[in-house]
Amino acid sequence: MTPTIETLALEFSQRLRNYLTEEQMVDVVRRNLAETSPGICHSHDFCDANMFLYDVFMKCGMNPVEEGGMDRWGDLWDRAWNTAKGAGFNAD
Repeated sequence: MTPTIETLALEFSQRLRNYLTEEQMVDVVRRNLAETSPGICHSHDFCDANMFLYDVFMKCGMNPVEEGGMDRWGDLWDRAWNTAKGAGFNAD
């Protein structure tokens, strides 16, 4: 199965929610809603959230850190992250 932005975002959200406490997730969503810079995600206040999305990409056979990986997968990475963030990392 070819991953979609939505499936990547969903699995990323699930992994992040499994790691952080409910209180931390509420804080992440609240801080993100108040954030004026679109490039900032407050999940990083609590963990290296990149590692969760990296694991999702690797599971799908997409290695963003290989040579040329971000050229190939960078847009999909950003879109999946922004989809998850925009949905409040809703894992449903």
